[in-house]
Amino acid sequence: MKYNTEIKEKRVNAWIDQSILQIIARNVGTPVFIYSEERLLQNVQRMKDAAADAGIDKRTAFYVPFFPNSNPHLLKSFQRLGIGILLQLPAEYEILSRVGFDDFIVSTGHISDDDIKFWAGTGHPIFLSSLDEINYLLENCGQAAVNVRFDSLSSGKPGLKYSELAALSTMLKSRGRKLDCFELYCGSGNSVDSMIGVIEQLFMIFKTYFPDATSLNFAGGFGFDYEEKDEPRKHFDWDQYFAGLAEIAERYNIPRHIKFLFEPARDILADVGVLLLRVERKMITHPGARRVLTNGSRVLMPSAQYKERHHNVLFLDANMAEIRSNRVGASLRGRSILRHDYILPGEYLVPECIGPRDHVLILDVGAYCATQHMEFLNIPPAAEVLVDQEGAAFLVTSHGDKFDKWRYLLPDRNALTDS
Repeated sequence: MKYNTEIKEKRVNAWIDQSILQIIARNVGTPVFIYSEERLLQNVQRMKDAAADAGIDKRTAFYVPFFPNSNPHLLKSFQRLGIGILLQLPAEYEILSRVGFDDFIVSTGHISDDDIKFWAGTGHPIFLSSLDEINYLLENCGQAAVNVRFDSLSSGKPGLKYSELAALSTMLKSRGRKLDCFELYCGSGNSVDSMIGVIEQLFMIFKTYFPDATSLNFAGGFGFDYEEKDEPRKHFDWDQYFAGLAEIAERYNIPRHIKFLFEPARDILADVGVLLLRVERKMITHPGARRVLTNGSRVLMPSAQYKERHHNVLFLDANMAEIRSNRVGASLRGRSILRHDYILPGEYLVPECIGPRDHVLILDVGAYCATQHMEFLNIPPAAEVLVDQEGAAFLVTSHGDKFDKWRYLLPDRNALTDS
């Protein structure tokens, strides 16, 4: 099934068309997260092209964290693109190994001795977060590579602090070992200028304490603008970032054999996903307030609640055509009894005529939402559907039911048909 290009062009910032939404709603129901393989490929290519234009593509490697969107059916295309996966848990390693992934790095936060042994046994780089963990690795895991996570913000996040750099350097020298790679945590949602500033910090650490390292991990934190409607402008400016990286690396005389690692997440994943909900009643009006009742819940959108994030939203009729009537300010209500059960914080401009069988389509939810969902108040998880590069839709995660409320990741994707 191909996209209806005419309809798609009428929609601001949307990549799925009316016919696909109709098929999904008829076969799967709502609420449902829908992902675009085509948009994922475009986002990866934008990043890789920028590295090539800056002349550093031969020394870069990308590892997208699994936890922001832990659906291997969506991420499987990474295998043919040469994109690795960042892991946190042994269970993630098992899931992804079963479907053919084999290019991993591991950044877990603080972990037990048993987990250090497990990860060292896989042979994949594990970024440790304390001197004690590193000491255990050196004493008990043979010649396993030493990789370290630094917390540049002193934020309380797992990671060595700047005051511990000299102690780590001394520890390694006393054992006749070297640091293979280190990553620098710098928060999330950062601007291009902020991320370029981090490059300077990382190179200073490399030159001062660990000049024998063979690779440097610039970690994540690449910003994404959820309120921007223009598709290119909402994304992180990889061209400016990689051009800055190339210039600074030359200025610091960073040897050309040093490899650069990156952990992009939100910028790659956010706009590959939308959340489709059904409206349950005509607009509810109380003195001084208007509310639209949906069959969703705030537990489907925890990252939006946590950051009080404003998403772009489309309102669709029963046939999935955009409703273009007069609009008024209203809150988007969830279906539980919770006072604060609003799908998204704040008010949105909603068509006055909205009512039962209409729909709400929330854009840019490909990162963190389905992954973070919990079954609070017995609200079952949403299903997940993948729209592949050819425009065909597949169910990849089924709805939780009243007896088993966990998301059920299907072992094989199931094609949805227009019948």
